[in-house]
Amino acid sequence: MCTFSSSNKAFNLAVALIAVMLFMISCNCLQAVAAPRLESRCNQDGTWGIVVGDAGMASIEQPQPMQLEIWDAAKSETRSMSAGYASLTEDEAGLIGAGRLTLADDVSFQFKDCWNLDHGVLYLDRSVEVNGNAPGGFLSGAVLRVASPQTWPQIEWFAPGMIYGNFDLIPGFAIGGRDYYRPGAYTVRIREDRLPAPLVAALFGDHSSLAVLNRVPRGDSTAAEAMSFSFDVMVDERFQFGAIGAEEHDKTISLGYWFPGSEGEQAYSEKRQGVNGGQAHHRWRRRFHPIESGFTQHYQVAFRFGQAEGLNDLCRQSWRWAWQHLQPKVNPQPIDVLRRCIVDALASQVIEADDRAGIAAAISAIPGESRQARHYRSIMGFIGKTIEGAEFMLAESLLDDSDRGKELRRQAEKIINTFIRLKMNPPESEGLFIQSGQIQEGRIAATINGRPEVYLRCLCDDMKALLRAYQREKRHGIEHPQWLDWARQFADWLLTQQQPGGGFPRAWHMGSGEVLYESPSSSFNAVPFLLRLHQITGEQKHKQAALRAGEFAWQNGQINGRFVGGTVDNADVIDKEAATISLECYLDLYDATKDPKWIQRAKVAADIAETWMYIWDVPMPVDAEDNDLQWKRGIPTTGLQLISTGHTLVDAYMSFDLDEYVRLYKLTGDKHYLQVARILLHNTKAMVELPDRPYGLRGPGWQQEHYSLAQPRGRGRHQYWLPWVATSQLNGIFGLMEVDPELYQRLSKPNEEDWK
Repeated sequence: MCTFSSSNKAFNLAVALIAVMLFMISCNCLQAVAAPRLESRCNQDGTWGIVVGDAGMASIEQPQPMQLEIWDAAKSETRSMSAGYASLTEDEAGLIGAGRLTLADDVSFQFKDCWNLDHGVLYLDRSVEVNGNAPGGFLSGAVLRVASPQTWPQIEWFAPGMIYGNFDLIPGFAIGGRDYYRPGAYTVRIREDRLPAPLVAALFGDHSSLAVLNRVPRGDSTAAEAMSFSFDVMVDERFQFGAIGAEEHDKTISLGYWFPGSEGEQAYSEKRQGVNGGQAHHRWRRRFHPIESGFTQHYQVAFRFGQAEGLNDLCRQSWRWAWQHLQPKVNPQPIDVLRRCIVDALASQVIEADDRAGIAAAISAIPGESRQARHYRSIMGFIGKTIEGAEFMLAESLLDDSDRGKELRRQAEKIINTFIRLKMNPPESEGLFIQSGQIQEGRIAATINGRPEVYLRCLCDDMKALLRAYQREKRHGIEHPQWLDWARQFADWLLTQQQPGGGFPRAWHMGSGEVLYESPSSSFNAVPFLLRLHQITGEQKHKQAALRAGEFAWQNGQINGRFVGGTVDNADVIDKEAATISLECYLDLYDATKDPKWIQRAKVAADIAETWMYIWDVPMPVDAEDNDLQWKRGIPTTGLQLISTGHTLVDAYMSFDLDEYVRLYKLTGDKHYLQVARILLHNTKAMVELPDRPYGLRGPGWQQEHYSLAQPRGRGRHQYWLPWVATSQLNGIFGLMEVDPELYQRLSKPNEEDWK
């Protein structure tokens, strides 16, 4: 046997060398995270550029920081100009770069840039002044080029509400999608009004990261530009929105900000019916400022150098960094008044015929439209929420012992007693036509191969609502054993559908239970329902099925930031509701098991879900007619959320989830989640009509389904109200009241001083 002692010089030397090598490696890793360096660099032509080193693969070099794109109206083409600074000096503010790009003998653009690197963030304060006049227009770019060779697919990307990872699981036709990728020639510039935060981030192979943020966004535009889908080139000094994104040229990646916001090489237009909504176009939408003497651009951009363990970590870090800069504000609302009005609006759409009742699946939110045959359809879950609506009518009746409360209870019980007649083993339908009693065949979304379907999401939405109502009623001494029997009937069938890996199919043929869509991407939808049934019955089979489904959801995509399968009408793409329902799923799994891993997963789901929420205020077009705006002028848009990858409509769906963020706050002590909850409680209700603030809707408590903050800004595809619009608001309110009544009272006060 060989033994070594401290006197063995060779061994000691080897140990010392290894220790030194490990120390050097650790130092290099730490430098990549915490100590990037900003330096000036002289180019061969005597001009100056900048370099940020010691940031790992995220290190950058930019020999030509002054960049312009010029629109030549006569030739109907654009051309690029770039150069290094004529001078680059250092003072206490940082590096000051100055230089001029000349378009013609009497037309030039004077740049003055202040670069400052502080705690891993490179700040740019830029002004560009035009000297001389010329036809056409211009934009400028603040772009950093990654020093090491990279290609787009080698990088994990994050653009909030748009790109999570890479090509997988976002529509191929979408901005950032696979369909138009060409190696060495790929551009993704996104109008910042499409983004919940004007932010794009990249994660490289060594776990270093680089993010770019417009830290002082304005977003101003005109009615002609922002409320149309025109691809015509437009030039206007009033454009105060930029574009943010990245490019691959050869094997070089650049991240940057362009002002104003020309968008391409993929852009969106009007969402219509069809394979991709008819809205994705492989073309540019170009916007410029005029070339007029004295016109000056000014903007402030920040580039963050960091390190992340993976995409989930990148999203969390980048988003919270953006939050710190943008400081989203609460827009206080009278919550108790709103609750009553929203319940009354919901109850006004109850349809009754003989012994049947339901809630109309859709109706115009503006007065004047009479009910048509389709309005007598009532359906479960996404998007009809009939039983969920009845749940909150019952919850309100427990707060109101007047005739109003009694009528709410009568309507709600009649609705539930109507729906529990539907067979659920296997499910024969998600709904019915109330007047005739005929079952609903197919949904508003297209059927699968022309065959009527039922969806896991839709059934579980209203089944868990029914069980919440059952528990709430029971706490008040009111028994409904037939409700529980119906839910168990569905659960018994659902357990037969669980796949060997733990997932559930997405959809079945109605009546027969034949699987129509095997994809298990939406399996998380089953978890809250199954766990609530376990709470009531104590049967372990429901808990075990929920545990398997939750584990499946995490291991099959969510562990890597892919939250897929929430919305029924955007099949198997990354969407907001996948993250929000997964948040509920993981919190419920923690409550059922007390295993801390579910808290960690809930945090990831919450962190991803909030990245769909606007944390800056997109103003309505400066010259728009008030009557043309569905989102009214002067009302902050902070708190609205994008819906799904592949389009940029926004809604207030996450009002549903404010109680989940409060639950997570109480479990973690992280006050950021409480800040998110405050915004979801208040800001999502800014366009709900009240008696003293008419918006031209049907009356108090009404709100249209969605809007757009990009094009057409301030308008939606339609002005319909759907029951989920009301129940999402009510779920958050009643949920918070039950999670923490004292906190509800404090957070619901419009003038709460302790919000900061």
